[in-house]
Amino acid sequence: MPNIVALKLSASYPLMAGHKDESNILALDQLALQQQISANFILHAISNYKKTPSERKTLDFIAKKWLHIQMLWREFRLRDKQIRRRGHKDARVLEHGYFQQELFELVHEKYMIVRGFLSRDKRNLLAAIPFPFPNANSNPNPSPYPNTNPNPMGNQSDWTLDAIYAQSQ
Repeated sequence: MPNIVALKLSASYPLMAGHKDESNILALDQLALQQQISANFILHAISNYKKTPSERKTLDFIAKKWLHIQMLWREFRLRDKQIRRRGHKDARVLEHGYFQQELFELVHEKYMIVRGFLSRDKRNLLAAIPFPFPNANSNPNPSPYPNTNPNPMGNQSDWTLDAIYAQSQ
């Protein structure tokens, strides 16, 4: 079962109804709650990857998991920046449970670990694939069309007005 993130929301100090910081703290609570949900998605994806049997871990599978975890991480990181910008405006915001429990640091550590796992698994799969080395009898031109121009538009000299006019005659 993945680690479940549960934050103590709001600041450790009470706010009076109608206080000028109340809306700022409520917005921060909302962002922190979204971060908690995102953190749980990331931790769940990491846990699922770790539980995946090695025979299912193909290059395609690893690439898809990497993109999924990377997308979740990017969203988490951007929301963290939003939260921290609010913290710079008011020093009292830094007393919020999001900052006290260091959620970003926890998820970042787990993200870096799974990133290493994905990289290791990909390297192991690539190492197991035999790389075809050309031998002395092999054709150096892999194209089935011998001596073709790699530029499908031809040479630049073929595109001069004189060359075009000569071809049209």
